[in-house]
Amino acid sequence: MKSAQYFLTPAAGKALIAKALVQHPDIREALKSATVFVIGGTTNAYVANAFLEALGADPCVTFPRFHRGVAVPPGAKLLQEEQLGDLLIERGVPRFTAPQDLPEVCKTLKAGDIILKGANALHLATRTAAVLLGNTENGGTVLEASKAVVSRRAKLLLPVGVEKRVDTDLSELQALVNDPEASGLRLFKAPGEAFTELDAIKLLTGAEAKIIASGAVNGGEGGVYLQICGGDPDKVREIIREVSKEKKVEC
Repeated sequence: MKSAQYFLTPAAGKALIAKALVQHPDIREALKSATVFVIGGTTNAYVANAFLEALGADPCVTFPRFHRGVAVPPGAKLLQEEQLGDLLIERGVPRFTAPQDLPEVCKTLKAGDIILKGANALHLATRTAAVLLGNTENGGTVLEASKAVVSRRAKLLLPVGVEKRVDTDLSELQALVNDPEASGLRLFKAPGEAFTELDAIKLLTGAEAKIIASGAVNGGEGGVYLQICGGDPDKVREIIREVSKEKKVEC
């Protein structure tokens, strides 16, 4: 079978996911006639800008100003900048909501509305994702989003890069991490659908992508080698070329 090989950095993967989500049928419909709620996050910074641009608004989101919890190496410090808040798009009209308003926003969401929330763990086989909980008092943003899904049938999409993939089923990991005798952050398997670079390539080009290797240095850490077959080869090449320009995320 004829195929081509490409390398994607995590930053390129985030840009690719955002490029595809703008074309997602459910999101295209919701942007016109329902509500789309983009919760702050590094991948969602790309997503928010893509949605704003599609609506003819200013793609004004920057990483240091659009996140909730961020995973950083030991000893690293985040840039201290005022947060924009989360992006709420109601029937094509975007605005930013204060971070503390998220629970009230989620209470208004219903069937036909879409929430986008980043994740920390990805199980590719089941297309599920989980979130580390920094807020142990009320479970943080993912718990509020989940209430809208379970109670009022809003849809939850989890844009997440394949560098966050894990081998073990997330329900098993959740039980391990949340055990009363365990220490560290909690883990919550979200009631939504993961959307990765592999899904993005399929949606944009019709091609199938397989991870064949991973890792690199000099900015390629966390990156993956993809073998891509089928679909429109020229379109695949052009899209990968476009997103490969992305520089690493700095918060």
